[in-house]
Amino acid sequence: MKKEDGKIILISGSKGGCGQSFICNCLSNYLSINTDKNILLMDFNTGRMDSRIIYKTREDNIRTIHDIRNISEEIDESIIKKIVVNFDNSLNVIFPPLYSDNLKAISYKDLLKIFKTLKRIFDMILVDYPFYPHLTEKDKSILNDVDKLLFVSLPDLISLSNLNIIIKQLADIIDYLNPEVIVNKYNVQPSISFALLSAVLKYPVDYFIPFDRDIQQLYLEKGPSHIFRYNLKIIRDLSGIGTNLIEQLF
Repeated sequence: MKKEDGKIILISGSKGGCGQSFICNCLSNYLSINTDKNILLMDFNTGRMDSRIIYKTREDNIRTIHDIRNISEEIDESIIKKIVVNFDNSLNVIFPPLYSDNLKAISYKDLLKIFKTLKRIFDMILVDYPFYPHLTEKDKSILNDVDKLLFVSLPDLISLSNLNIIIKQLADIIDYLNPEVIVNKYNVQPSISFALLSAVLKYPVDYFIPFDRDIQQLYLEKGPSHIFRYNLKIIRDLSGIGTNLIEQLF
């Protein structure tokens, strides 16, 4: 039987430090551990060590999508597999380049070709993609190939206001994208009240994820896969998002 094309889930945030990468890493690990799907995490945070530290892979010579040269109409699967790092929990990761100087620019068309090949190999591709309040045309173009869009925001006024700006810029394509909003660390300060939330953010919130200091420490020291061994509210909430993604996309 011919494999059905994989689904692309793009996860972005309203500002730096909102927990976008935390959510993306946790969901990727949950899905790789608890489903029979072939999961890929694709990190677009260029120039940052975050994912390398989390996954205990500190080498700076790991190949990235910027190492793919002479992109033709079709990208061979063997080329893609050279930039994928496989982990024991069945998770696959494409890390971002550490240095942005002299990087070969990847056009929107080239990125779509890469996505097309990835979808032939993997069932779910979770993309950690940092949006900014002012989206470029490339940002908006990427969304044409996305099956699910998740936005992560902190519960403070600045984060929610930034998210309003991003969603407003997506007004022309928001209907078919139907993005879901995750409010992270809703139980810490500074945060606005639940009553004021709907007045500030002009879009419904789908999930609220609490902050748990012990889980954060475990995540940093042992990695995202280890946190799902515990039956805590934050774990149940993250697991629920992962389960909903499977139900929505398959």
